[in-house]
Amino acid sequence: MRSYPLFIGRRFFGAGLSRSGANKQLVSFIALLAISGLVLGVALMIIVLSVMNGFDREMRTRVLGVVPHIQLFRPGGIADWQTLGARLAEVPQVRGVKPFTQLDGMLNFRGNTQAVQLLGTTGDGLGDGFSLAAGSVTYPNLSANEILLPLPLAAKLAAKIGDSMTLIIPGQVSQGRQALPNARVFKLAGIYQTHTGIDARVALVGLQTASTLAGHEGRVAGLRLKVDDVFKARQIAYQLLRQLPETFRFTDWLQTHGNLYQAIQMSRKLVGLLVFLVIAIAVFNIVSMLVMTVVEKRGDIAVLKTLGASNSAVLSIFIVQGAMIGVAGTALGVLLGVLGAHFVADIIGLLEGLMGRQFLSIDIYPIDYIPSDLRSTDVLLVALVALALNFFATLYPAWRAARLQPAQVLRYE
Repeated sequence: MRSYPLFIGRRFFGAGLSRSGANKQLVSFIALLAISGLVLGVALMIIVLSVMNGFDREMRTRVLGVVPHIQLFRPGGIADWQTLGARLAEVPQVRGVKPFTQLDGMLNFRGNTQAVQLLGTTGDGLGDGFSLAAGSVTYPNLSANEILLPLPLAAKLAAKIGDSMTLIIPGQVSQGRQALPNARVFKLAGIYQTHTGIDARVALVGLQTASTLAGHEGRVAGLRLKVDDVFKARQIAYQLLRQLPETFRFTDWLQTHGNLYQAIQMSRKLVGLLVFLVIAIAVFNIVSMLVMTVVEKRGDIAVLKTLGASNSAVLSIFIVQGAMIGVAGTALGVLLGVLGAHFVADIIGLLEGLMGRQFLSIDIYPIDYIPSDLRSTDVLLVALVALALNFFATLYPAWRAARLQPAQVLRYE
């Protein structure tokens, strides 16, 4: 007899999903709607958090893998950059140092013109996440007249490996006068891809070639540094400046991509809040459904109380019913959310193929694909929040059921 609230609560839960009669069908529909809303809210919450975690991870690894954390430069260029680079590489927080020269230009191929940012450096070019297409010349093994283009930029120019194109460089300002632009023919030696915003604009040439075009013969424009802790990049840069001549300046990734990172963090919080409201709305539906169940079961509650059921027993019956709704909805939501988080990239890719368009373009977004990073802590947090909200939503209808007076109810039965 001690377990009869559990037994009756389970019966109410099962009966709530399969009823006959006009009023009972309405209650059944509201019950299915409440559970469906909870399932949808939990699943969406897990998927959204996984996608936003994925953007955060890709920003830290892929985007910051090809973007320099710190750029040190000096007007007129750096002559003895080898010695300075070796000195900076010995700093404990610095993970890597590369010389670079960067300038703006315009590429023309068969009437198609695209603005580019010409970059010359050493090593493997852009570092992590840098991949070359088949048949490409590996970087930095480029001759003086060879260039590497990102895949989207090559597609806009309709150029393929082996084609020759014209690079137009603005003339240097000398004695207050703007020199005429320089034009130079380059051969497309390869195509690369990083799946980041760099693919929209950065063309790679040899370091010496870039320095010559920029008017820094025998010098480099600056040094690109990678550090162990990207969030201490600015602090490290100021420490390095104290050890260098006053003419040195720096830029860091917070200046170039800091707003983007903050936007991702803000979007994660706002989208999470919006989906949390979906769960809250689903919980309100559960309140409505349980209140209607209490109204429908007034006679049954009165009979139970007449047979000796206490207020706490009646309260337990409806808490059990509400808890079973919460557990069932949360469990299904977690299952769908985990599956959705695992396959969201494939689903988006399928939709892009069917619709013939790309949802994320590197001209606007930092990456051109949907990432996902499913974390067990997020799944557990979403499940606990959904169960907690459902529990608190169950208390009011259960309290109303426990307060029913059998004599008043049975008088009109």
